[in-house]
Amino acid sequence: MIINGRIEKIIADGYERLIYIHVKNIQKKLWVHLIQHEEYLEGGEQSKFLNIGQSVTMDIGIDLVHDYSVVHILSEATGEFSQPIHESSHITAAATVRGIEDDYTLICDIENLGRNILVEFEEKIVVKKEDTLTIKGNLKAELC
Repeated sequence: MIINGRIEKIIADGYERLIYIHVKNIQKKLWVHLIQHEEYLEGGEQSKFLNIGQSVTMDIGIDLVHDYSVVHILSEATGEFSQPIHESSHITAAATVRGIEDDYTLICDIENLGRNILVEFEEKIVVKKEDTLTIKGNLKAELC
């Protein structure tokens, strides 16, 4: 899913970036993780490509899903996603399965985040289209 936003904070470690972004189309602030292959940064170095205040377009998804369960009673699924760990791209969300790519990959809708989001699991999963899941993983991004 494509998002547009403004960078508010960047934490860099080697090629990895943890970015706090204000997303305009959903009016939320998110922590996202991305790999920036073009630039290796040591602690304290500033990026030549990404700056605080910069507007960016990113393709987001959820990967490294390590915990999930199928929700059989919809009231058990929380409608709002959360990022409960300070300065972390960790995400907990309720996801509705819209498509199944393979044994490890789904296309899901996540309320208050977006539609057709790629969700990648660490282990094989067994779900059906239209199932509602609770998931815990990593909110990843790629620059567009």
